[in-house]
Amino acid sequence: MRLRDFINDKWLLIIGIPLVGFIMPLIFNRFSFQFLFSEGYRNMVMSVATTIIIWLGIRKIVITLWERHPWEKNPWRHLIYEVILVTIYTSMVGFLSYLVYVNTDFVTLAEDFDLVPSIAITLLVTYLITCIHEAWFFFTQWNISLVKAQTLEKENLQSQYETLKSQINPHFLFNTLNTLATLIEENQTIAVRYVENTADFLRNILNLKDKEVITLEEEFGIIRMFYTLQQQRYGSNLELTITSAEKNLSMLLPPLSLQMLVENAIKHNIISSERPLRIIIDAQQPHQVRVSNNLQKKDTGKSSNGIGLQNIRNRYDLLSNQKVWIRQTDEVFEVVLPLLEAE
Repeated sequence: MRLRDFINDKWLLIIGIPLVGFIMPLIFNRFSFQFLFSEGYRNMVMSVATTIIIWLGIRKIVITLWERHPWEKNPWRHLIYEVILVTIYTSMVGFLSYLVYVNTDFVTLAEDFDLVPSIAITLLVTYLITCIHEAWFFFTQWNISLVKAQTLEKENLQSQYETLKSQINPHFLFNTLNTLATLIEENQTIAVRYVENTADFLRNILNLKDKEVITLEEEFGIIRMFYTLQQQRYGSNLELTITSAEKNLSMLLPPLSLQMLVENAIKHNIISSERPLRIIIDAQQPHQVRVSNNLQKKDTGKSSNGIGLQNIRNRYDLLSNQKVWIRQTDEVFEVVLPLLEAE
């Protein structure tokens, strides 16, 4: 989501450019209306044209700096670059305009015209235009942030709802109770631990309700708890391998992203002693975590609705400009999630 996609400053341009374009010749010619409406009307045309070039150039500079050096991350760098770029750009346009004034017959300058005060006045006006755009973009960015926060909250609630719904349903409860009944007969200590693990897993999901992102290490903790529960059902037919570079563990991702991918792999693939399911979570590459599994789809007669993957994509779109990468072959299904840095 880029700032320029949300900017709606049409009326600011429609009103601002002609206004400044008409006022500047009045200032430079000592507010001589007689001069302007006789031989000086061409100065007015030249002034409006110059104002369009300067205004749109400043607008481009401000937008680019907002995207590359946002105020909230590095305000001093944004300010310094802005002053330098606006000053250089305005001076260049102003100098080229002056060359047109002195080398053509299209425009006429007042006899007492002084270049230095004119440049100073032009710079003051351009700084004013810059401030207007900064204020406008601050307001725009505030609106974007508000929409993002509201949408992200909705997406997180949907994520928790989908995860809980997939766990606390008749099928899941049937399998959980079956596993628990078997464990009670075989080993009551393990049965108690299984119940505790189930409660801990659900409690951890509920604790994520107010979090937009969590660390990779926290997500790994949730995955291991979920895998422990699934192993009680599938045993050695389900294999999970997790590897990670140490520096990636403190990086961030939307909560339950990996858990949903592991859950989808278990849900949509055959798991048996003849065809074990192997899930690999690899975060050894910088700034990314890769989830893959051998593909052996169940023939359920129903196509996947893709809610889980779309939910993950939507949350990444809200949190960053980085994209989720998906690859599927006849043998492997693979998803690569970018890891985010703390701001």
